[in-house]
Amino acid sequence: MTRIEAARRRAAGAKQIAAAAAAAGFLATLLLVRGTHVGHAATTSSSTSSSSSSTQSSGDSFDYGSTSVAPSSGSTSTPQAQTSVS
Repeated sequence: MTRIEAARRRAAGAKQIAAAAAAAGFLATLLLVRGTHVGHAATTSSSTSSSSSSTQSSGDSFDYGSTSVAPSSGSTSTPQAQTSVS
């Protein structure tokens, strides 16, 4: 076996080890992300507590106003954009 053949064998072995390590790392990351995904609420079988209903009926109310982020309906102006090329 020549030195070139030996080097090619070592390179092929290193590539296989690198590919296996990358696949294992990908799977580990996938499992970690799946386990800590916060996009879905956890379901619980416990009933709602009566404290939430008592705070709603306490009589203390505060009006936060409109929750819309759109411009008011009376606004008729359109946005103007200017561009220039120098």
